[in-house]
Amino acid sequence: MTDADSAPGRPVFTSVSVYNDPGGLLSFWYAPEWQLTVAETALPAITLTPDLSDPATQIAITVRDLAAPLAVKERPAVLEGVAEGLQQLDGCVIEALTELREEGRWGVEWWCTFLAAGQRCRRRARLFFSDRYQYAVVLQGSNEERYAYWQGMFEWTMLTVGTAPFRLNPQSAC
Repeated sequence: MTDADSAPGRPVFTSVSVYNDPGGLLSFWYAPEWQLTVAETALPAITLTPDLSDPATQIAITVRDLAAPLAVKERPAVLEGVAEGLQQLDGCVIEALTELREEGRWGVEWWCTFLAAGQRCRRRARLFFSDRYQYAVVLQGSNEERYAYWQGMFEWTMLTVGTAPFRLNPQSAC
């Protein structure tokens, strides 16, 4: 750990918890101090809020059943749809829009800023596809400073999102 890692005002993990979707579609690690809200829907829809006084600063994770895997020929339409959707955000500035390619799944990642409630918000998001499911992970700060403040913890949580349950004991699935 460096001095910068323990600087006052910078959030740090004191512990972590794992979320495993009861349906087996999703898992991720998060700070247990954060408010975890699970929507009562057929598929996972979770919001993590690190500061309840600032609900617009959050991580939103959702899963959608597409009924069939995304076809390779559909990928350009997804990219185009994301770009068009971002342009609908007030004052949107797209900083990056890239394809993610991993064996067994494909996705799109973007960084942008936009105006909401008189503030310039920052968002980083990943939309990825695995089997017949679409996963969305959205990191958002109510303004650019709030995003910067939580960025390290937000991005670590994003990187832990998996498309299957996490088990400490692999034999527990037997």
